[in-house]
Amino acid sequence: MALLVQLCVLLAAVSACVAQMDYSYPTLWNPATLVNSTVSYKDGSTSLQGYLAYTNSTMGPRPAVIIYPDWDGISNYERWRANLLAAEGYIAFVADIYSTAVKQGPSLPAANRSVLMSEFRTNSTKFRTRVLTSLAQVRTYDLVQKDKIFAIGYCFGGGAVLELMRSWPATTGLLGVGGFHAGPLTTTGTKAQPGNPLIVQVYQGADDPGMTQDMRTAFTSELRAANMTWNFYAYGRTVHAFTLMENPLWNGNKSQSNGYNPAADRASWWALRGLLMESFGLTNMSNPYTATGGAYDYQTGINGQRLANAVAA
Repeated sequence: MALLVQLCVLLAAVSACVAQMDYSYPTLWNPATLVNSTVSYKDGSTSLQGYLAYTNSTMGPRPAVIIYPDWDGISNYERWRANLLAAEGYIAFVADIYSTAVKQGPSLPAANRSVLMSEFRTNSTKFRTRVLTSLAQVRTYDLVQKDKIFAIGYCFGGGAVLELMRSWPATTGLLGVGGFHAGPLTTTGTKAQPGNPLIVQVYQGADDPGMTQDMRTAFTSELRAANMTWNFYAYGRTVHAFTLMENPLWNGNKSQSNGYNPAADRASWWALRGLLMESFGLTNMSNPYTATGGAYDYQTGINGQRLANAVAA
């Protein structure tokens, strides 16, 4: 019974991730240089299909970023984030958690999402096997620097990267993980073990009603006990799913459990970009203050407006 109660709480924490319609994201890269494709791979007998993106500006090996999707599975959102990272010069791979048997995206009913998530959240062994499969798949690509891989995830996918982190030392090539409005922070399996070298960053809304102080404390206590390197960002006046532009802007109403916050989206994305550059050795840390930022300015000309609206204008 206690497990069921905990599960209900966790499901409530991510219930705001529902997208009402498929969202068309702006193109912020040169389409002529972007290479993307769907990739078929397997976890045992389970067929999976991911999304691979990179630029053809160079054909040399480069660092890779794995993206784990939120509770509706792979959609335009994760593909868009992958394309952004590809334009930064990385190999980006959106991992499949649910399998090809599931029609993923905004049309997936909320009830189905809850059932699918619970299969993994109540079975840490299955969850970790699935995320390790995607890590192994990425390491098969010739364009990937095998010892320079990072993983990020959103909502349910944020919980996935934390299970990937707890899978160490089976995480060959992985340098760290980043979870955006991640859930759950805790696990039904073994916790992070001392000696775990992976860096952990979590980006949460300080006003997310599904993320209690007890949850935060339990998670950070786990990382402290393992003596890991970690950061926990809590963005003020920010609720759940704050990086999804299709969500309405949060107006401060406590009854609104989710909402897009351009300031928190911007800040968390730049925090990730800096972390990737440092983790992959792309920043001169003897003088980090003058290091360059990346291939393009993610928020050029936005001036506080929602990114999609500004680009459309």
